Amino acid sequence: MTIANGYTDLATFKARFYPAGITDTTDDTVIENVIEAVSRQIDNYTGRRFYVTASDETRYFSAEHSEYLDAGDVVSITTLATDEDNDRVYEHTWATTDYDLLPFNASLDSKPYTRLELTPLGNYSFPSGPKAVKIVGKWGYPAVPDAINEACCIQSLRIFKRKDAPFGVTGSAEMGQLMVIPRLDPDVKMLLDPYRKMDIVGI
Repeated sequence: MTIANGYTDLATFKARFYPAGITDTTDDTVIENVIEAVSRQIDNYTGRRFYVTASDETRYFSAEHSEYLDAGDVVSITTLATDEDNDRVYEHTWATTDYDLLPFNASLDSKPYTRLELTPLGNYSFPSGPKAVKIVGKWGYPAVPDAINEACCIQSLRIFKRKDAPFGVTGSAEMGQLMVIPRLDPDVKMLLDPYRKMDIVGI
């Protein structure tokens, strides 16, 4: 299979495997499945995604403020339109001069924009109705952050090695070294927590 929107790749995973990498192709399909599953686990844990779809997406928002809109992790916007009378017809298509993407320098740091704000001389404001803002564009991260790549590598290695600990316990009772494998590697958690949305709880 081909890994769909994975945060590491097969070659990187195999090169990282202790002590001398994996040189055969016997487990390639299993490894790719693990990488894809861990990548989606990262999405679920952080409440966001770190890839961008090839095609534009259409998303709808309910603005809580007339001056700005929190629109998630925005990479680029193709069109922005608003519904002023709650009939789900988006009468006004905004020009790029009607709004700013913030933080202003996000793209320079390979980060997404997270907020739209009115420009001083813009022609519109965000209407308050439900689903009153329609945005066509791309969401995610412009590039997978190094921390996300590393977290995916570490957790994928652990999940792949679970075949050697099918009941979630590793070590030897005779040697007094039994250890229960946690759901998420502590180092992975440390790498992911800075990217986690504040309203995500549990896990």
